Amino acid sequence: MKKSLIILFILLCLSNIVFAKGLPLSTEVTGEDYSWIKGRQMISLNFNPGVSVFSPMLVNTIFTHGKHIAGFLGVNFGTIGDYLNYAEFKGTSWFLPSVTYSLFVHNQIALEAGIGVYGSTYLLNISKENASKLLDSMGHGEYADVIASDTKFRSSFVFMPATFGVKFYGKKRQFYNAFRLGIDAFFYTIETENGLTGIKTSQSVSDAAVYVSYEIGWNIELFPTKEWRVKPMLDIGLLEIGYYVRPWTGNLYSAVQGNLGILTAGFVQLPIPAWEKVPGWAKIISNLRIGLFPRIGVSIRF
Repeated sequence: MKKSLIILFILLCLSNIVFAKGLPLSTEVTGEDYSWIKGRQMISLNFNPGVSVFSPMLVNTIFTHGKHIAGFLGVNFGTIGDYLNYAEFKGTSWFLPSVTYSLFVHNQIALEAGIGVYGSTYLLNISKENASKLLDSMGHGEYADVIASDTKFRSSFVFMPATFGVKFYGKKRQFYNAFRLGIDAFFYTIETENGLTGIKTSQSVSDAAVYVSYEIGWNIELFPTKEWRVKPMLDIGLLEIGYYVRPWTGNLYSAVQGNLGILTAGFVQLPIPAWEKVPGWAKIISNLRIGLFPRIGVSIRF
Protein backbone atom coordinates (compact mmCIF):
# COMPACT_ATOMS: atom_id res chain seq x y z
CA MET A 1 0.00 0.00 0.00
CA LYS A 2 2.81 2.35 0.93
CA LYS A 3 4.61 1.62 -2.35
CA SER A 4 1.40 2.32 -4.30
CA LEU A 5 0.99 5.71 -2.61
CA ILE A 6 4.61 6.60 -3.39
CA ILE A 7 4.17 5.64 -7.07
CA LEU A 8 0.92 7.62 -7.28
CA PHE A 9 2.62 10.66 -5.72
CA ILE A 10 5.50 10.44 -8.22
CA LEU A 11 3.08 10.18 -11.17
CA LEU A 12 1.14 13.21 -9.95
CA CYS A 13 4.34 15.21 -9.67
CA LEU A 14 5.48 14.17 -13.15
CA SER A 15 2.12 15.02 -14.70
CA ASN A 16 2.18 18.42 -13.03
CA ILE A 17 5.66 19.09 -14.45
CA VAL A 18 4.62 17.95 -17.95
CA PHE A 19 1.53 20.15 -18.09
CA ALA A 20 3.42 23.07 -16.59
CA LYS A 21 6.19 22.83 -19.21
CA GLY A 22 4.13 21.61 -22.15
CA LEU A 23 2.53 23.66 -24.90
CA PRO A 24 -0.52 25.47 -23.53
CA LEU A 25 -3.83 25.39 -25.34
CA SER A 26 -3.73 29.10 -26.14
CA THR A 27 -2.09 30.09 -29.42
CA GLU A 28 -1.29 33.54 -28.08
CA VAL A 29 2.26 34.41 -27.03
CA THR A 30 2.17 35.03 -23.27
CA GLY A 31 5.80 34.81 -22.18
CA GLU A 32 5.41 31.36 -20.57
CA ASP A 33 7.67 28.39 -21.29
CA TYR A 34 7.81 27.52 -24.99
CA SER A 35 6.10 30.84 -25.79
CA TRP A 36 8.67 31.55 -28.50
CA ILE A 37 7.06 28.86 -30.68
CA LYS A 38 3.50 28.94 -29.36
CA GLY A 39 1.11 30.18 -32.04
CA ARG A 40 3.99 31.06 -34.34
CA GLN A 41 3.79 28.12 -36.74
CA MET A 42 1.40 27.69 -39.64
CA ILE A 43 0.93 25.01 -42.30
CA SER A 44 -1.05 25.93 -45.40
CA LEU A 45 -2.57 23.95 -48.27
CA ASN A 46 -3.27 25.66 -51.58
CA PHE A 47 -5.99 23.98 -53.66
CA ASN A 48 -5.61 26.27 -56.67
CA PRO A 49 -3.99 24.06 -59.34
CA GLY A 50 -2.82 26.98 -61.45
CA VAL A 51 -2.38 27.29 -65.20
CA SER A 52 -0.50 23.98 -65.51
CA VAL A 53 -3.75 22.14 -64.79
CA PHE A 54 -6.16 24.49 -66.56
CA SER A 55 -4.10 24.51 -69.79
CA PRO A 56 -5.16 21.00 -70.92
CA MET A 57 -8.80 21.97 -70.39
CA LEU A 58 -8.33 25.08 -72.51
CA VAL A 59 -6.55 23.19 -75.30
CA ASN A 60 -9.25 20.49 -75.24
CA THR A 61 -11.88 23.18 -75.75
CA ILE A 62 -9.95 24.76 -78.63
CA PHE A 63 -9.56 21.43 -80.42
CA THR A 64 -13.18 20.44 -79.84
CA HIS A 65 -14.74 23.76 -80.82
CA GLY A 66 -11.84 25.37 -82.69
CA LYS A 67 -13.62 25.44 -86.04
CA HIS A 68 -16.64 27.21 -84.57
CA ILE A 69 -14.45 29.61 -82.57
CA ALA A 70 -12.43 30.48 -85.69
CA GLY A 71 -15.62 31.07 -87.66
CA PHE A 72 -17.04 33.26 -84.92
CA LEU A 73 -13.86 35.34 -84.80
CA GLY A 74 -13.51 35.41 -88.57
CA VAL A 75 -10.10 33.73 -88.46
CA ASN A 76 -8.89 31.38 -91.19
CA PHE A 77 -6.13 28.97 -90.14
CA GLY A 78 -5.70 27.66 -93.69
CA THR A 79 -3.93 24.31 -94.05
CA ILE A 80 -3.22 24.20 -90.32
CA GLY A 81 -6.95 24.20 -89.68
CA ASP A 82 -7.36 21.34 -92.15
CA TYR A 83 -4.60 19.43 -90.39
CA LEU A 84 -6.23 19.84 -86.99
CA ASN A 85 -9.64 18.84 -88.37
CA TYR A 86 -8.30 15.33 -88.93
CA ALA A 87 -6.51 15.12 -85.59
CA GLU A 88 -7.75 13.74 -82.30
CA PHE A 89 -6.52 15.49 -79.20
CA LYS A 90 -6.72 14.79 -75.49
CA GLY A 91 -5.19 16.70 -72.61
CA THR A 92 -5.18 15.52 -69.00
CA SER A 93 -3.76 16.93 -65.80
CA TRP A 94 -3.27 16.21 -62.11
CA PHE A 95 -1.91 18.02 -59.09
CA LEU A 96 -1.15 17.72 -55.40
CA PRO A 97 -2.06 20.73 -53.24
CA SER A 98 1.03 22.80 -52.53
CA VAL A 99 2.18 22.84 -48.90
CA THR A 100 3.66 25.89 -47.19
CA TYR A 101 5.23 26.12 -43.74
CA SER A 102 5.37 29.53 -42.06
CA LEU A 103 7.15 30.65 -38.89
CA PHE A 104 6.26 33.98 -37.31
CA VAL A 105 9.48 35.70 -36.27
CA HIS A 106 7.42 38.70 -35.22
CA ASN A 107 3.75 39.18 -34.47
CA GLN A 108 3.27 40.56 -37.99
CA ILE A 109 6.18 38.99 -39.91
CA ALA A 110 6.44 35.36 -41.05
CA LEU A 111 9.07 33.44 -42.98
CA GLU A 112 7.73 30.74 -45.28
CA ALA A 113 8.81 27.87 -47.51
CA GLY A 114 6.57 25.84 -49.79
CA ILE A 115 6.50 23.16 -52.46
CA GLY A 116 3.95 21.69 -54.88
CA VAL A 117 3.68 19.14 -57.70
CA TYR A 118 1.66 19.47 -60.90
CA GLY A 119 1.50 17.35 -64.03
CA SER A 120 -0.12 17.36 -67.46
CA THR A 121 -0.14 15.21 -70.59
CA TYR A 122 -1.04 16.12 -74.18
CA LEU A 123 -1.85 13.50 -76.82
CA LEU A 124 -2.43 14.20 -80.52
CA ASN A 125 -3.15 11.42 -82.98
CA ILE A 126 -3.97 11.26 -86.70
CA SER A 127 -4.96 7.77 -87.80
CA LYS A 128 -3.76 6.32 -91.10
CA GLU A 129 -7.27 6.70 -92.52
CA ASN A 130 -7.52 10.36 -91.51
CA ALA A 131 -4.01 11.02 -92.79
CA SER A 132 -5.06 9.64 -96.19
CA LYS A 133 -8.14 11.89 -96.18
CA LEU A 134 -5.94 14.85 -95.26
CA LEU A 135 -3.60 14.19 -98.20
CA ASP A 136 -6.59 13.82 -100.53
CA SER A 137 -8.01 17.15 -99.36
CA MET A 138 -4.65 18.77 -100.10
CA GLY A 139 -4.43 17.25 -103.58
CA HIS A 140 -1.69 14.76 -102.67
CA GLY A 141 -3.73 11.57 -102.58
CA GLU A 142 -1.01 9.71 -104.51
CA TYR A 143 1.04 9.59 -101.31
CA ALA A 144 -1.68 7.93 -99.26
CA ASP A 145 -0.20 4.46 -99.81
CA VAL A 146 3.11 5.61 -98.32
CA ILE A 147 1.58 6.15 -94.88
CA ALA A 148 2.86 3.35 -92.66
CA SER A 149 1.36 4.21 -89.27
CA ASP A 150 -0.60 6.73 -87.25
CA THR A 151 0.92 10.16 -86.76
CA LYS A 152 1.37 10.77 -83.04
CA PHE A 153 2.45 13.52 -80.69
CA ARG A 154 2.78 12.95 -76.95
CA SER A 155 4.13 15.31 -74.34
CA SER A 156 4.14 14.92 -70.57
CA PHE A 157 5.11 17.59 -68.05
CA VAL A 158 5.89 17.47 -64.35
CA PHE A 159 6.15 20.84 -62.67
CA MET A 160 7.57 21.24 -59.14
CA PRO A 161 7.50 24.81 -57.79
CA ALA A 162 9.39 25.66 -54.60
CA THR A 163 9.06 29.04 -52.90
CA PHE A 164 10.86 30.93 -50.15
CA GLY A 165 9.54 34.22 -48.88
CA VAL A 166 8.46 36.59 -46.17
CA LYS A 167 4.95 37.79 -45.30
CA PHE A 168 4.08 41.09 -43.68
CA TYR A 169 0.73 41.06 -41.91
CA GLY A 170 -1.61 43.79 -40.76
CA LYS A 171 -2.36 44.38 -37.09
CA LYS A 172 -4.97 41.62 -36.98
CA ARG A 173 -2.74 39.18 -38.89
CA GLN A 174 -5.29 38.76 -41.68
CA PHE A 175 -4.32 40.93 -44.66
CA TYR A 176 -0.79 40.18 -45.86
CA ASN A 177 1.84 41.30 -48.34
CA ALA A 178 4.15 38.48 -49.46
CA PHE A 179 7.51 38.74 -51.21
CA ARG A 180 8.84 35.49 -52.66
CA LEU A 181 11.73 33.91 -54.48
CA GLY A 182 10.48 30.95 -56.51
CA ILE A 183 12.24 28.07 -58.23
CA ASP A 184 10.20 26.16 -60.81
CA ALA A 185 11.61 22.75 -61.72
CA PHE A 186 10.38 21.32 -65.04
CA PHE A 187 10.63 17.74 -66.24
CA TYR A 188 9.09 17.07 -69.62
CA THR A 189 9.22 14.48 -72.38
CA ILE A 190 8.12 15.04 -75.99
CA GLU A 191 7.67 12.12 -78.39
CA THR A 192 6.57 12.26 -82.02
CA GLU A 193 5.98 9.79 -84.84
CA ASN A 194 5.29 10.92 -88.39
CA GLY A 195 3.29 8.23 -90.18
CA LEU A 196 4.18 9.63 -93.61
CA THR A 197 7.95 10.07 -93.28
CA GLY A 198 8.44 7.35 -90.66
CA ILE A 199 10.58 9.67 -88.51
CA LYS A 200 10.33 9.20 -84.74
CA THR A 201 11.69 11.55 -82.10
CA SER A 202 11.98 11.48 -78.33
CA GLN A 203 13.29 14.31 -76.18
CA SER A 204 13.50 14.46 -72.39
CA VAL A 205 14.40 17.73 -70.70
CA SER A 206 15.06 18.84 -67.12
CA ASP A 207 14.99 22.57 -66.63
CA ALA A 208 14.54 25.17 -63.90
CA ALA A 209 13.35 28.75 -63.78
CA VAL A 210 13.75 31.40 -61.09
CA TYR A 211 11.37 34.26 -60.39
CA VAL A 212 10.59 36.96 -57.86
CA SER A 213 7.01 37.90 -57.03
CA TYR A 214 4.72 39.96 -54.85
CA GLU A 215 1.34 38.72 -53.58
CA ILE A 216 -1.48 40.24 -51.57
CA GLY A 217 -4.23 38.31 -49.84
CA TRP A 218 -5.91 37.30 -46.62
CA ASN A 219 -5.54 34.68 -43.87
CA ILE A 220 -8.98 34.70 -42.28
CA GLU A 221 -9.27 33.05 -38.87
CA LEU A 222 -12.45 30.96 -38.85
CA PHE A 223 -13.02 30.93 -35.08
CA PRO A 224 -11.29 34.04 -33.70
CA THR A 225 -12.93 33.81 -30.26
CA LYS A 226 -11.86 30.20 -29.65
CA GLU A 227 -8.59 29.52 -27.86
CA TRP A 228 -7.72 26.17 -29.40
CA ARG A 229 -4.29 24.63 -29.71
CA VAL A 230 -4.83 24.42 -33.47
CA LYS A 231 -6.65 27.27 -35.18
CA PRO A 232 -8.12 26.77 -38.69
CA MET A 233 -7.88 29.59 -41.20
CA LEU A 234 -9.09 30.34 -44.72
CA ASP A 235 -6.50 31.51 -47.26
CA ILE A 236 -7.43 33.75 -50.17
CA GLY A 237 -4.70 35.18 -52.38
CA LEU A 238 -6.01 38.14 -54.36
CA LEU A 239 -3.23 38.88 -56.85
CA GLU A 240 0.33 37.80 -57.62
CA ILE A 241 2.70 39.73 -59.87
CA GLY A 242 6.19 38.49 -60.65
CA TYR A 243 8.95 38.23 -63.22
CA TYR A 244 11.19 35.33 -64.26
CA VAL A 245 14.80 36.39 -63.85
CA ARG A 246 15.81 33.00 -65.25
CA PRO A 247 13.12 32.21 -67.85
CA TRP A 248 11.87 28.82 -68.97
CA THR A 249 9.79 29.77 -72.01
CA GLY A 250 12.64 29.82 -74.54
CA ASN A 251 13.77 26.24 -73.95
CA LEU A 252 10.24 24.83 -73.90
CA TYR A 253 9.21 26.84 -76.96
CA SER A 254 12.20 25.59 -78.96
CA ALA A 255 11.58 21.97 -77.93
CA VAL A 256 7.90 22.05 -78.92
CA GLN A 257 8.54 24.02 -82.11
CA GLY A 258 11.21 21.61 -83.33
CA ASN A 259 9.18 18.48 -82.64
CA LEU A 260 6.02 19.89 -84.21
CA GLY A 261 7.99 20.68 -87.36
CA ILE A 262 9.05 17.03 -87.61
CA LEU A 263 5.52 15.83 -86.79
CA THR A 264 3.83 17.81 -89.58
CA ALA A 265 6.53 17.33 -92.24
CA GLY A 266 4.99 16.16 -95.50
CA PHE A 267 1.52 17.33 -94.47
CA VAL A 268 1.72 21.05 -93.75
CA GLN A 269 4.35 23.63 -92.91
CA LEU A 270 3.76 25.29 -89.58
CA PRO A 271 4.61 29.01 -89.69
CA ILE A 272 6.13 28.93 -86.22
CA PRO A 273 9.26 31.11 -86.01
CA ALA A 274 12.36 30.06 -84.13
CA TRP A 275 12.69 31.51 -80.63
CA GLU A 276 15.55 33.72 -81.80
CA LYS A 277 13.16 35.45 -84.22
CA VAL A 278 10.42 36.06 -81.66
CA PRO A 279 10.07 39.82 -80.97
CA GLY A 280 11.73 41.11 -77.82
CA TRP A 281 8.48 42.49 -76.41
CA ALA A 282 6.88 39.04 -76.71
CA LYS A 283 9.76 37.49 -74.76
CA ILE A 284 9.35 40.06 -71.99
CA ILE A 285 5.62 39.36 -71.76
CA SER A 286 6.27 35.61 -71.61
CA ASN A 287 8.53 36.18 -68.60
CA LEU A 288 5.79 37.88 -66.61
CA ARG A 289 4.07 35.94 -63.86
CA ILE A 290 0.56 37.24 -63.19
CA GLY A 291 -2.08 35.31 -61.28
CA LEU A 292 -5.57 36.24 -60.12
CA PHE A 293 -6.59 34.40 -56.95
CA PRO A 294 -3.31 32.42 -56.93
CA ARG A 295 -4.05 30.98 -53.50
CA ILE A 296 -7.34 29.42 -52.39
CA GLY A 297 -6.87 27.06 -49.48
CA VAL A 298 -6.75 26.50 -45.75
CA SER A 299 -4.19 26.89 -42.98
CA ILE A 300 -3.75 25.69 -39.43
CA ARG A 301 -1.86 27.82 -36.92
CA PHE A 302 -0.41 26.21 -33.84
